Amino acid sequence: MTKTEKKTEQLLIKQLTNACEELKIHNDAFEYLTHHGQLNKLKQTLKVEVFCTTAFTGQQLKQALSVINHEIKTLQLALKPHDLIMTVISD
Repeated sequence: MTKTEKKTEQLLIKQLTNACEELKIHNDAFEYLTHHGQLNKLKQTLKVEVFCTTAFTGQQLKQALSVINHEIKTLQLALKPHDLIMTVISD
C-alpha cells in the first residue's frame, strides 16, 4: 500500500465514521456500516454496507445514501444506490 493509498484510506474511514454517527442520530434501526473496495480503483469499486435491525424504507435508504455521499464528496467519490448494501441483523 502506498502512502497516498494509506492517507486516502484514513480519510475515507474518518468520513464514513462521521456518516455513521449522523445516521445513528436520524435512524433508530441503524447500527453501523463498513466499506469494501480497492484503494487504487475506489471510484469504481467502493461499496458501503449498512447494518440495521430492521429493513430501511426507500426514503431511509435515500437518506443514508445522501449522508454518506455528503461525507465522501471531499474524496471526489459518490455512491450510486447499487453501491449501498443493506444487511438486517438480529439479536
